[in-house]
Amino acid sequence: MLPYVYIFGFPLPLYGVIIAVGFVAGCLVSIFRAPKYEFNKEDCLYALLFAIIGVVIGGKILYILVDLPQIIEYSSYLLGTEEGFKMLIGGGFVFYGGLFGGLLGAYIYCRMYKLSFYNFLQAAVPVVPLIHGIGRIGCFCAGCCYGIPWDPPVGMLFSASPAAPHDVYLFPVQLLEAGLNFILFAVMMGIFHKPRKIPAVGVYLIGYGIVRLICERFRYDEARGFFLGLSTSQWISILVIPAGILILWLAHRRSKKEALRSLQESSEGEKELASGEAQNGFGSTAGERK
Repeated sequence: MLPYVYIFGFPLPLYGVIIAVGFVAGCLVSIFRAPKYEFNKEDCLYALLFAIIGVVIGGKILYILVDLPQIIEYSSYLLGTEEGFKMLIGGGFVFYGGLFGGLLGAYIYCRMYKLSFYNFLQAAVPVVPLIHGIGRIGCFCAGCCYGIPWDPPVGMLFSASPAAPHDVYLFPVQLLEAGLNFILFAVMMGIFHKPRKIPAVGVYLIGYGIVRLICERFRYDEARGFFLGLSTSQWISILVIPAGILILWLAHRRSKKEALRSLQESSEGEKELASGEAQNGFGSTAGERK
């Protein structure tokens, strides 16, 4: 709808500006939450920087893998011209690739400095839907990640977009996904407003997997790849939802084992205490008899 804003005559991609706003907002909220999860604010900032690098690399790698046939077909333009090379490097990211790349980046930082990766995830993962929701507003402005043909008043023309077709009304799926992400953010902040033993990453994978399955039904940019009638992101969603359920189940199972072990240790401690008191009583009686 509005791909560029002009500052002193210089065109500035609004998509990039909004993405940056999303990252800054997400980082600030995560850093504010970090002390609750026994994670240093400064370390949280650096872990987030590693995560952002992972997001960029992971999102680009998965985009290249998904669109490899088209990239090969137009390789002479994409690799042989300056404009094409800028388009290849600057445009095109797949969110799931960015998500897993970001997790890997933060994990590397935590391993380097022997920090709790789990505590970092508890502080930062609930904020991911906020960053993503703001980013989808950037997609709407650029006209990328566009929806299926849809009659007005819901359907919109992206006449200024360099990505979307200009002659057809399209469903604003970017705004739908942004709204669902904001709802997911509110839900996760409600669940994790204080430390819990529930893994935030498990809740997020289930929640966003469902969001993405819904939104993919309204997507129209078919270049993302399809297999058996499902897009690449739908297949990944089908995998990440059970993965999230498994993470929650394992955490619940571990929590039950820890509670049982604690109960057994408490019971054994009480028995030892009772035994000690009995022995002391017996010794006292024997002394009196003497």
